[in-house]
Amino acid sequence: MTISRRDLLRLGALSLGTGGVLAACGPQAGVEESPNVPSLGVAPTTTALPPAEVTDAVLLRTAASLEYLAIDAYDAALDLGVLVGPYAGVAALARRFRDDHRGHADAVNALVKGLGAEPFECANTRLTESYLAPALALITADETADPAAEVALLAHALEQLATQTYQGVVAALGDPALRAAALRIGADESRHAALLARAISPALETIGTTLDPGTGKPRLAAVPAAFGSLSALQVTLGRDDAGAGTTLALDTPSLNSLAYAFVACA
Repeated sequence: MTISRRDLLRLGALSLGTGGVLAACGPQAGVEESPNVPSLGVAPTTTALPPAEVTDAVLLRTAASLEYLAIDAYDAALDLGVLVGPYAGVAALARRFRDDHRGHADAVNALVKGLGAEPFECANTRLTESYLAPALALITADETADPAAEVALLAHALEQLATQTYQGVVAALGDPALRAAALRIGADESRHAALLARAISPALETIGTTLDPGTGKPRLAAVPAAFGSLSALQVTLGRDDAGAGTTLALDTPSLNSLAYAFVACA
């Protein structure tokens, strides 16, 4: 490429101007340095996050937060008033399962107290914002063709999420007694999911339709595999008359949604 004399003079002027700017911005003799000179405004100070140690108490507090999430979900679903007619059976399940989750929350928080930690008595904020709130918005949207069916699908997904959460907690807890307690509660969540699956799909009516008279719980013994999957659950909600909806991915609590010792209910 050929550079003309005019281009050379233009480049020279640019170099001189740039050098002048750099000199003006750099340290100068006789000028006292100020920490505010290089920046526009004063940067705010930051506060370090407290230590986030994952202990048995944190895992159990997180499980309790999921129980309260389920309670809130069932309360919201029942308040919609759509579980009538052919979905009256789902309404009965919703009331029963909500009460079960209240009992689970009390049992888990009793374990938390036994560890000398503070019980967690509210829904998991992050999971509420990420999963429950968007799901309810889709279910109650004007274009949703069958809100009652959507409620059943959401309940089934949340029960599966609870089952997977306890499965993960059982593997992570250090105390064998706590693992046994978590396993028992996780089995209840699995029964909930199985019975809701039967309510959603009539083809499953032949699976465990009776109740144990001693416990009042369904006699369900469907084990699809040695261990359940811990991958994200997908549920499609807000389906219109054409069957088109939005698919949500529900994942078990991760490091950014655990109920650490420094996390408190509002």
